[in-house]
Amino acid sequence: MNQSSVPKQDNGLERLSCLYCGEDYEPADVARHTEPVHCGPCITCVDKPACFSCRLMYCVCDVHRYRG
Repeated sequence: MNQSSVPKQDNGLERLSCLYCGEDYEPADVARHTEPVHCGPCITCVDKPACFSCRLMYCVCDVHRYRG
């Protein structure tokens, strides 16, 4: 029972899982998943990273507006 709960990648690159969108990302994509975007008046997605999709019906933010 000495195994890590995080699976190792064959290519040796560390992959992280985003808390906001759930995607795995590499160190080169850290800013997109961790740095807040100052997007505007929507109270749900304010200061969330660029990968976040706001599910608020009236969100007017071009970065976070849900497109599903």
